[in-house]
Amino acid sequence: MQITADKIMLSQQDSIFFVKQQEIVYCQSDNCYTKVFLQNQKRILIVKSLTKFHKELSDQFLRVNQSFIINKSFVNRIDKKRKTIWLDGELEIPFTISLKELLYLIANNEMDVEEM
Repeated sequence: MQITADKIMLSQQDSIFFVKQQEIVYCQSDNCYTKVFLQNQKRILIVKSLTKFHKELSDQFLRVNQSFIINKSFVNRIDKKRKTIWLDGELEIPFTISLKELLYLIANNEMDVEEM
């Protein structure tokens, strides 16, 4: 659930977290759950499918395959041969959408393809 334009509510069984969307690096599907990975290395497991959670996020987030949503702000490299996206230089996420579609989706929001 979105609280403000930049904050989102992440609900667990025992806790509710209020997180700025720009702090979310990526999200990973875990069956009916979603693991949300934050910039501060914290991981929050929420009881919501990746599909439902993606609908709550801003257009800064991109679904790159069946299991991952990434924050475009953290993309710093795309390996065309291995079909992977590098987030903050350390994390490698596979993508299954076409390279052309990926570049189009990244370029349409605040990031210029030439910066990559």
